[in-house]
Amino acid sequence: MVRSNKLIEQKNKVLPYTYFIGLAALWFFGDLLAKENFSFVALGIMVALIVQAVWQNKLVGASLGVFTTAVSFVAFLAVLSEFSDFEVVNGSAVQLIAVGSILTLSGLAMGLLLTVTNSRKLAI
Repeated sequence: MVRSNKLIEQKNKVLPYTYFIGLAALWFFGDLLAKENFSFVALGIMVALIVQAVWQNKLVGASLGVFTTAVSFVAFLAVLSEFSDFEVVNGSAVQLIAVGSILTLSGLAMGLLLTVTNSRKLAI
């Protein structure tokens, strides 16, 4: 039982970083392959997230969690706003609301997980 709890705790520490690094990598390689544009911002975000995932600084992790939670919430509101701009609900509108909601709400959940995990470390 103790081993199972440790495994869950380790997963909670790494999962949010994996999600956000994956999104940054998708952004970086999407720009690189589709637009042939080297995105320094996406590369910087990936490097910063990898460094944070390795070092696990409590204060930076909690701040990063709060920031990503806020950004994900605003992004979800932007998806809802874009969806309301469609006059007729067609395949594009359904795709926008489905993919946008999945990405933003997953980001919101990962940001909250990151915040809670690191806040517990700060409190103890």
